[in-house]
Amino acid sequence: MRSILTTIFAAMLIVAAAPAFAQQGPGPQGGFVDDEPGLGTPPGGGGPLSAQSEKKREEVRKKVEAVRMWRLTEDLKLDEKSSAKLASFLSVIEEQRRGLVRERLEAMHGIRVLLKSGSPEEGKLKTNLVKLEKVQRGMMELQDKEMNGLKSILSVEQQARYVMFQQDFRREMRGMISGARGGNQGMHGPGRTGGPSRSGPEQPSE
Repeated sequence: MRSILTTIFAAMLIVAAAPAFAQQGPGPQGGFVDDEPGLGTPPGGGGPLSAQSEKKREEVRKKVEAVRMWRLTEDLKLDEKSSAKLASFLSVIEEQRRGLVRERLEAMHGIRVLLKSGSPEEGKLKTNLVKLEKVQRGMMELQDKEMNGLKSILSVEQQARYVMFQQDFRREMRGMISGARGGNQGMHGPGRTGGPSRSGPEQPSE
């Protein structure tokens, strides 16, 4: 029963996601955001998004979060109280993580633009590099905050299952989003064949 529901939900997600991701194009680094595959907001990496596209992407993100929480509740065998507590905690963590991801993308985009100018200003390059270092430290601190917070909600076994679930779920989402965008690769510029780019994410083996 669960596999049938998962397949239906996955199909719905791909249909909803495809138009937004097709319009986005590759991000500043030519791939997906590590923590939120394909759901970040690249500042100029693939061109500015229209308000409608931005709204669509936010709707898709919420769908992904809903699926993630539903699956977590099942995999970790959470009761209603624990599920609500975990959902509230993760909502705060994910909001902070998205903020850091945006800052990282902005810094990378800034560096790319400066280097392409031919005569980059050292001061501006340093500012962006410092910003990247700050984001990296923030990511590590946030990861510690996440794992420490989970200890007050989940048992040791559930914490271990959570870690494995997150890895598997992100890999699954990357594969689904790659499939949704695959048919549009040839329209993003010359030399594209529709396959994964060299800098793109690995395709999960079946």
